[in-house]
Amino acid sequence: MLLGKFLSYLLRGPVSALVQEITQQPGCRRPLTDRLVEAYTKGHKRKKEPGKSLIDTWDNSLPVVINALDGLGLSQVEVLIEFGLPHTNAEVDVLLAGVHPASGAPSYVLIELKQQRQAAVHPERSVAVDLGYDEWKLHPVRQVQQYCQYLMQHKAMLRGKPERIAGAALMHNAHDADVSGLFALPTSDHGKLFTQDRLEPFRKWLGALLAPLSGGEAAQALIDSAEYAPPKITEVDVTARVGEQQCFRLLDEQEIAHQEVHEAVRRVRSGGTKEVIIVRGGPGSGKSAIALELRRTLAAAGWDVIHATGAKALTLTLRDTYARQAPRGTKNRAKQEAVRLFTYFNQLRKLGENGCDVVICDEAHRIRRHSVDRYTPKAERENPRAQTDEIIDAARVPVFLLDDWQSLRPGEVGTAEYLKQRAEALGYKHTLIDLNGMYRAQGSAYYRDWVLRLLSVGVLTPQAWVPDGRMHVQLAETPEEMEDFLRAREAAGDTARMVAGFCWPWSKPDGGSPVPDVRIGAWHRPWNVKAGYAVEGAPDADFWATDPRGAGQIGCVYTAQTFEFDWVGVVIGPDLVWRENRFIVDRAATRDPELRPRSITEDDVDRCVRNAYHVLLTRGVKGVVIYATDDDTRDALRGHVIKPVSHALPKPMRKILKS
Repeated sequence: MLLGKFLSYLLRGPVSALVQEITQQPGCRRPLTDRLVEAYTKGHKRKKEPGKSLIDTWDNSLPVVINALDGLGLSQVEVLIEFGLPHTNAEVDVLLAGVHPASGAPSYVLIELKQQRQAAVHPERSVAVDLGYDEWKLHPVRQVQQYCQYLMQHKAMLRGKPERIAGAALMHNAHDADVSGLFALPTSDHGKLFTQDRLEPFRKWLGALLAPLSGGEAAQALIDSAEYAPPKITEVDVTARVGEQQCFRLLDEQEIAHQEVHEAVRRVRSGGTKEVIIVRGGPGSGKSAIALELRRTLAAAGWDVIHATGAKALTLTLRDTYARQAPRGTKNRAKQEAVRLFTYFNQLRKLGENGCDVVICDEAHRIRRHSVDRYTPKAERENPRAQTDEIIDAARVPVFLLDDWQSLRPGEVGTAEYLKQRAEALGYKHTLIDLNGMYRAQGSAYYRDWVLRLLSVGVLTPQAWVPDGRMHVQLAETPEEMEDFLRAREAAGDTARMVAGFCWPWSKPDGGSPVPDVRIGAWHRPWNVKAGYAVEGAPDADFWATDPRGAGQIGCVYTAQTFEFDWVGVVIGPDLVWRENRFIVDRAATRDPELRPRSITEDDVDRCVRNAYHVLLTRGVKGVVIYATDDDTRDALRGHVIKPVSHALPKPMRKILKS
């Protein structure tokens, strides 16, 4: 048996070896369970043991699968336990690798193990199931169906070959009568449900998919298979066309949120009252993926759906993508359509009450207290409505996707708690769904939590970075060192950008050339082009993150938010310095015009600066390089980031293909 490499599996071996380790002595765990606990603990950053639920699954549910295979004479089938899905922290409980008895081709079976004796489906949400946890979980059949689809999208050897993979949820402790509601969800070759009453059909199903031949070669082929990189915003089909267009494959809580909106629309259109859906998640949790997939699938179903943000760069990028994807001869019309379909929060009040079926508010943490500006009539300025109330009025089902720690300006009030309060004040039902997955930073939820701790967001205490084999975190001693490293990554085919805190002036172009405002010693570079100006050879500010020509300028938080790059270099300026074992904010060092007025409270400045660096530090897919202008801060970071940029990167374990 083998212990798993990063992102592949926790433990792997043929049935013949595993069956020897599932014999249980009275009062003791099975030897296989002990090996799994040891492997998990050894690989954990803090050497933490797995939770009781996971241990119980290994000890009680895993033997049911192994015994079934052994009883069928499938002793050479390869079993991979806790198989990691590419680019995310999601794991399949059991993946079986072998040979299909009919075709002779590689055959893979995904099994999600559920110990529950009872389960009930939510009365209004067909894919939300009560499995005895504090929150609703995705229906186990839909869960495994989505896992199969995800692997087919990302693993090269499975793309276009749906016959090579099958999936099932196994509830071996439950009788049909006790989980009867779960059978209402349609099954497929990629997702079936087996219970204690259906163990014999389960065994026959396994026998129809796996031959009594060695599965080692098939297992290794899947592990070594090249993987397609996750789609980016500019690659995703945001139109309503039918066909195999590039799209996001949603998992777990993402899929619950997606289906909840669809079902809420059906309820409201069938005579129900307005419903407010709030989806909360940290950087990389898939909020924008949900937003764009909702826009695509709702439009394809015939609903009138509008995507709104408070971020100009994101909105203009989506408009450009929509028009670019339109069939030849329709691009001009598509440009006009895009202006309505992709808009801003402060424009939604023009729709009127229930002016559309669904409004999807991406980056809802950017929602402001109100929508008034200098052009607003005086009467409205003196008694403005809450911007949230205007948004809720505009659609039968308003959907808000947000991160409580990404608001950037004092007037931005978008938090889950605030949105719940506004929905209640208006008398509308609301649903809050939390996202726990991680789809950036190679699936490193640990990195996301480390950033929050480093910045002392909330009440968290900084901790040293412990490499987790997923995200690369490195420290530069000079900006030149950072830039050289990122250029090397670009030369290797990666995308890379440098970003910085708003600690330097931002000048308009001088004679058509950008001004190198960001100065650190002898090193100087320009910001991305200031909005409203054009510079030859450089993209407009709103396309800095997606145009390759943006690599030569420094991005700020307003142009980087929402977007991601393979590598990001973050310059921590003098507005955030390390003193007495934590970061503190120096408001005198900020050049952000939104934070300069004395009327802005210390608390608001502190929150906005920390949130800005939270955004900047979480833009990387593969890695981040950090440089701090303050000497004491660099000294402190050396104790929190172990590897300097001079440290050679490990050889990539997997080949990543562009979609």
